[in-house]
Amino acid sequence: MAAIDLDLRRAGVRVASLKRRARRLQRALRDLDASPDGAFLRVIGDRALQRELREYVSGAPGDVTDVVQLGIGGSSLGGQALCTALLGPGYMAAAGRPGRPRYWFPDNIDPESFGALLDRLDPRRTLVHVVSKSGGTLETLAQLHAALEHWRAARRRVPLRRNWVITTGHAGPLREFADAEGIPVLSAPAEVAGRFSVFTASGLLVPALCGVPVSRVLAGARDMESRCRRDAMLGPAGRLAALHHEHQRRGRRIHVELIYADALLPVGDWFRQIWAESLGKDGEGPTPVVARGTTDQHSQLQLYVDGPDDKLYTALLVDRPRRDLRVGRRAEPAYIRGKSLGAILDAEARGTLRALVEAGRPLAVLRLPRITAQTIGGLLLMQQLQTALAGPLYGVNPFDQPGVEAGKRAARRLLERS
Repeated sequence: MAAIDLDLRRAGVRVASLKRRARRLQRALRDLDASPDGAFLRVIGDRALQRELREYVSGAPGDVTDVVQLGIGGSSLGGQALCTALLGPGYMAAAGRPGRPRYWFPDNIDPESFGALLDRLDPRRTLVHVVSKSGGTLETLAQLHAALEHWRAARRRVPLRRNWVITTGHAGPLREFADAEGIPVLSAPAEVAGRFSVFTASGLLVPALCGVPVSRVLAGARDMESRCRRDAMLGPAGRLAALHHEHQRRGRRIHVELIYADALLPVGDWFRQIWAESLGKDGEGPTPVVARGTTDQHSQLQLYVDGPDDKLYTALLVDRPRRDLRVGRRAEPAYIRGKSLGAILDAEARGTLRALVEAGRPLAVLRLPRITAQTIGGLLLMQQLQTALAGPLYGVNPFDQPGVEAGKRAARRLLERS
């Protein structure tokens, strides 16, 4: 398998500066291996979890046309990233049919968008996957009971035992609901933080039901882990963690990820959450920004090239698209005649990166040879490990979320008073 390539030649940091962090990175990895927090690495080889997933998928209803995942943040973004990357951005628009269902990740409780989704779904032909490790996530429980109330008010039968499955922990309101209704339950490992759960049922079930070869995703993750462990700097994960920390010290507190493949935009959204929620503590942590190439060349590039030098840029590129289109030979201007859209996108990307470099902006380039199950598995594992290793460099615990918990408590108090 061709490897993901990391190019730091224009990243504005000497290699020797990064290598000074090698011992701290190695110590961070040893601490992960000895701690429950390192469970996100261990799950990629957990055969019991993989067997549980295969057994459910093999026995799932065969007549569903749609699969919807109710969850929020880390209980939604990982599965969405895998589905969009490996099934294509337009997959949801295809006509759902048994054996090739559409996937839906509402990932919010906005009543307009969520209600519109429920209106179009037939609960008898829809498989619903509800995800909350704690079993008490406010938005997830609200989605669940709003869906039940909406469908029952419309006199639509909801086959809970047949068409619903829940991923949660050993206790909590969601587990109690599953037990009372006889709904199958899949494991949410207690040691794996929600935002690090992409390689558990939380992130893998809907992709598996929709045709993603999850065994290859996991193989790619294991290959990346092995690659990182063989290197003194812990491969691309360690180098990127060190690079971001160095630029934070230099006053560049904004991390911009320039993504030149629409299929990978949800990967950017997933990484934005894991990076911000894990590192944004005690006054530390870069602010992650996802930019779409070429769209955001027209909305943000002026700022990036000619605005304040307070950002580190990472470009995410794909060498060979899975599909290409060609411009007609009568097109204007003449220099695009007969060119493929892939070639034009590549030229736009290279032009943008050159403009950033010429302006003295620090740039790292991540290049995927192709979008495959293996390369996406490797990319996600690399970004998880990068985040976990960055925590000790920034002096924060990357596995807690005190700010998020404070917001949850405040919302609950407001609801209890209303």
